[in-house]
Amino acid sequence: MSVSQRISTIWTILFCINLFGCLSTNMLSTQWSNNLALASNKTEASDPAVNDGKLGTIAVVDPANHRVFGLKFAQTYRVRKVIIYNVNLFRFDLDYWDLVHQEWKQAHSVLQRRNLDGMRVQPKYVIDRLNFQTNMLRLTVRRTVDDQVISKTNPDPNDKVVNKIRKNFFGRLVTYFRVLQPSYASLREIEVYTLAKQE
Repeated sequence: MSVSQRISTIWTILFCINLFGCLSTNMLSTQWSNNLALASNKTEASDPAVNDGKLGTIAVVDPANHRVFGLKFAQTYRVRKVIIYNVNLFRFDLDYWDLVHQEWKQAHSVLQRRNLDGMRVQPKYVIDRLNFQTNMLRLTVRRTVDDQVISKTNPDPNDKVVNKIRKNFFGRLVTYFRVLQPSYASLREIEVYTLAKQE
């Protein structure tokens, strides 16, 4: 085999490897549906800013309202991925309505990463590898970055006690409670996707 034939063979092999790599990447990539959560898809939200498709609007929930954001779809979908664009959420649960058992079930629990490179909050949460069928989602906020924890010696019955501390002051054992003072919970948008072929 001559040198030119060897070079031609090597180029042909490299071309085939490159072509196969591109094709296999396309075959393995996931094709997502359109955003099912949008109001234009007749999805109802607890706050219109949750699903208006605009990241410039902010949905806010009062702490007296149990800090829950909700979505109700016009039909039942198999949910595979949820994206949350965050304003001040630190810890929250993503729940779905189980149509068979007629109860809320937790799909995912989220705790913000600690190392955010100087940012105050994690701006975006991508929750994928989901696989459940539902017509309703809710996001229950447990903590925000704006929540405060104060000390009380006598907490009220409705206070959320996050810690109980006992200290010895001058020979006397004193108990005080660390109580969470919740603030407003805010997010920009919730997006919901299924696989394109299942849309």
